Amino acid sequence: MKNLIAKLFGSGSEPSELERVILTAVRKCLSPGAVPVWDKQLQAVNKIQRLPDGVEVNFYRMEKGKATFDPAISFPNKTEELLLAKVRLRVDGAGQQLEASVWVVGGFVFSIEYGAGSKYFEEILGADPPVEMEVTCQLLCDPSIEQ
Repeated sequence: MKNLIAKLFGSGSEPSELERVILTAVRKCLSPGAVPVWDKQLQAVNKIQRLPDGVEVNFYRMEKGKATFDPAISFPNKTEELLLAKVRLRVDGAGQQLEASVWVVGGFVFSIEYGAGSKYFEEILGADPPVEMEVTCQLLCDPSIEQ
């Protein structure tokens, strides 16, 4: 029942295929020193909130019903709202493109915001046969550098 409610309200603890593609693209752009922190933070995510129409996804590390902010897995850059990267996805031959902005809040990976609804890309990633997609990432800052 809990899983059904989570699906109905767009929450859960596992990233979707689209979210994985975006997070993996950002990971590949990070400095070697930032990658272990990135991995630990994403492994600690136990609640994912998806806003209606696929416009935004928020990642939480929860304990006893409250968000936690373990300093042991925080990035040194504690800027309140830090636009970390822009990821562009393009479906070959279809003219479809999606831009995703990945945000870090207070030193923690927090959200993916989409320039347009992401539903088409969620569906296309599950296509059979698989559809070719170009994924590019532009890292806008290094979260491992203290500001």
